[in-house]
Amino acid sequence: MQALAEPQAGNPLAGLLLAVLAAVLFAVGAVLQHEAAELSTSPSGLSLRRLIKRRRWMVGQSATMLGTGTQVAALAVAPVAVVQPILAVTLVVGLAFRAVRNRQAPLLLELIGAALTTGGLAVFLFAAQPAAGEGHAPPPLQVIGAVALSLSLVLGATLLGHGAHGALACGGAAGVAAGIAAVLISVGVHSLQEDGWAKALAGITVWGAIVVAAVAIVAGQQAYARGSLAWSLPALILLDPLAAVPAAWLLLGEHLAPGRAGIWLPAAVVAAIGVVLLARTGQPHGTDEADRVAHDAERAATA
Repeated sequence: MQALAEPQAGNPLAGLLLAVLAAVLFAVGAVLQHEAAELSTSPSGLSLRRLIKRRRWMVGQSATMLGTGTQVAALAVAPVAVVQPILAVTLVVGLAFRAVRNRQAPLLLELIGAALTTGGLAVFLFAAQPAAGEGHAPPPLQVIGAVALSLSLVLGATLLGHGAHGALACGGAAGVAAGIAAVLISVGVHSLQEDGWAKALAGITVWGAIVVAAVAIVAGQQAYARGSLAWSLPALILLDPLAAVPAAWLLLGEHLAPGRAGIWLPAAVVAAIGVVLLARTGQPHGTDEADRVAHDAERAATA
């Protein structure tokens, strides 16, 4: 598989709407999986047996799987540089969803963070005008290198312990892997459309995408179990597009409007600041972590 027939014109608007839906599903999945992982973690580590028996984990996994399918559909009709940045909305929806579950009104800083994140993303997409590449599939060595990078980052992150640094490292590694996986998925989907199943499955890109996506899921699960969602989720959300956009340029030839860098680059920074604000205010107000886990344990007893 050396080249795809032609660049895909696609439908960026449909891709954007699908990406927003994927972000909502990912947010629901992230919050529920984080709650389940917390309740299934002891001083000796995460108990997978306890985890998979929890109803909220199964619902969270279902939401994540639906979100993944929606994301793949979005990548089939829009450039990676459109789809992946939109997934930052996951943080806004996720923290809002958790606030509802914890019965706590949003803080002013949370509202400011949400406004900066969504506003920055809107300006970024309007000014950057992400465009698809020339349709050439990446060389096999580049795909192997991307897979190896993802595996190395995730493996290194999982060697760290629990707490903020462990959650941050695993969340960041999961974000990089997810961004790279999105690029490989985009190539794989277009290959399936142009060449059919047999030729696409005979190539390395589809299998590379599956491996990296699975690694990203494992890293994300580890991140949820190692510390607060306010550390793991922002790291994942920020590093996903930061890895996906350059990877799409390198592997797919996608590009942003260079003449408007003075607009879309500051907009991206504004969105990142919004994510940081949301992260800093993401903890429940007026309670410590132990109290929150105990409260969740009481709710789980009746779930």
